[in-house]
Amino acid sequence: MRRLLATFAGMALLASCGGSADVFADDDNVPAVDESALPAPIPAVPVFAIETKRSLSQERLDKLGKIDGVAIIAPVTRSRLSVKGPKGRVKLNVASVDPLAYRSIAPPATRDAEFVWVSLILGRAVPSFKGAEALGVRGQEEIAIGDTRFTVGAIADNGTPNVADLLVTGNAQKLELGDPTLYIVGAGSGVTVQALRKDLAKAARGAKLSRLIAQDTVPAQQAPQGAPQPVGVAEGGVIGSMSFEILDNGFIRPDPAWVEANIVSASVPIFGSATCHRLMIPRLQEALSDVVEAGLADEIRQGDYGGCFVPRFIDRDPGKPLSNHAFGLAVDFNVSTNQLGTRGDMHPGIVEIFQRWGFTWGGYWSRPDPMHFEL
Repeated sequence: MRRLLATFAGMALLASCGGSADVFADDDNVPAVDESALPAPIPAVPVFAIETKRSLSQERLDKLGKIDGVAIIAPVTRSRLSVKGPKGRVKLNVASVDPLAYRSIAPPATRDAEFVWVSLILGRAVPSFKGAEALGVRGQEEIAIGDTRFTVGAIADNGTPNVADLLVTGNAQKLELGDPTLYIVGAGSGVTVQALRKDLAKAARGAKLSRLIAQDTVPAQQAPQGAPQPVGVAEGGVIGSMSFEILDNGFIRPDPAWVEANIVSASVPIFGSATCHRLMIPRLQEALSDVVEAGLADEIRQGDYGGCFVPRFIDRDPGKPLSNHAFGLAVDFNVSTNQLGTRGDMHPGIVEIFQRWGFTWGGYWSRPDPMHFEL
């Protein structure tokens, strides 16, 4: 299974203290959903996809659902539509699903991230990583399909391969998607695939049946040994793959093996020392050295340092992406006079030096975060 973006976030969706890449938009018109009230997903592994020319009747669906070994059937309504995003209009495969049914057959990392399903329940859109890239989406941007507008609620893979580039819910008729003609069959552990194929083929006579797993017997789903239960998985070219548990205070517990391999403490100018991602330390050292050479060291207050590696969500809100601090790829300083949402007083010469070394400054974001620099 590939990856989830929380978060993701960057997971390939990387965000920061609270900049422009928040996954959830603040919307007073949208009712709140208690994530703890969501029913647990049914244990299932996607084994077959049934494609039909016409939508199956409820009677026929019930018959398929009673086949021995079938744990759940998730209907999917999909079509190729023009979607407008930050990069302009692109053609994408768009699917409407029932979040609570589809969750059970989603990739494990996506399945276990409740904010993905809350997003869909609240009417937000969830693109795959490929879909997000095509649209130019990194977080809570707005997209449109015809006259229907959506806020992006999360970025997450929805299958292997993905069933669609973009998931929505409850908008099938409005978007002219039609009725479901794709049904993903999830089976329980230990089910014999070939026997299930025969029963499904008989009950769905005339439909196209595509196998989704290579194993002859449906495997049990187990968490990686020695790693946290993957409530989320962050992936990217720099960070590799990091599984993490969500704590109850807006922080996360990253896989200790990932921390040991990637997070280091080192001596840096002005601050004395910093604990960051091993690939960020050289850039931070060079940027701060240039600050000293430019005679701007006094513009950075050593006692007003906000840290680098701080494993948490943006705003300590699990409904938002992971902060870049969760990967040790961001640094905050001059915190007291550069609070989130203010213009702050960061010296422009310092901003220019950090940008020259590849850092993005949070002061340029739509919700400014002037204390924050990230790779």
